[in-house]
Amino acid sequence: MSAKYKPPIVTLTTDFGLSDAYVAEMKGAILRHCPRAVLIDVTHNVPARDILCGSISLERAIDGFGPGPVHLAVVDPGVGSKRRILLTRIRQSVVVCPDNGLITWPWHRLGPAKAAELIWRPFREASHTFHGRDIMAPVAGMLAAGVPPSDLSRPIDDPILLDVAPAPAPAQRGQIIHIDHFGNATTNIARESLRSTARLTVRVARRRLGQFKRTYFDAAPGCALALFGSSGLVEIAVRDGSAAKKLGLRIGDPVTIK
Repeated sequence: MSAKYKPPIVTLTTDFGLSDAYVAEMKGAILRHCPRAVLIDVTHNVPARDILCGSISLERAIDGFGPGPVHLAVVDPGVGSKRRILLTRIRQSVVVCPDNGLITWPWHRLGPAKAAELIWRPFREASHTFHGRDIMAPVAGMLAAGVPPSDLSRPIDDPILLDVAPAPAPAQRGQIIHIDHFGNATTNIARESLRSTARLTVRVARRRLGQFKRTYFDAAPGCALALFGSSGLVEIAVRDGSAAKKLGLRIGDPVTIK
């Protein structure tokens, strides 16, 4: 194989879990259209029907892989309805996902982006309950094989976006948008939205966390802290513990910076 040859990459982000055959069925559909594709599982543990969580996971995948891959994301509680399916060009990659807000966080954090509605449909009628396998996965395979997105879609200017966005600068208030496996709570406040962090303090759940720390280790064991996570967003954590459990945090909880 030539050193310059780069096989096409397709990433998968879903809420399907791994106890059923759904993920394997989608991979089979992709490989039928592009046998040389490299398939990367981002996560299949998005909580069931949690579009916001899926959107945040998708944004991390797009940012992490850089230009080129096809990103297939399926968190689709409206499957079989009249909801559209999107092909979105962003960061020199293409995202295939239902038009239900799943593109929201990449759209805000990684844009500019261009959206199109998928018009391709299989010759045989697709399952009314599994568009991920019968429509979106084949399209991801076609794109990986080199089919232009314009052959499969038509431009639109009104993709559905969830009611969440990065806090505007200079950020003083935000909200928790994601809680990870460790119980760390990510907010919608980006480092670049703050004029300076030297004298700022963070308050959440009626608790003042003090000034920003550089690492988790900069707080005493069991103590809550605020820092900038790997995505560049303000994060609430507890050293050697779960901020979500210790502070009783939930998605949507307000965060104040002064």
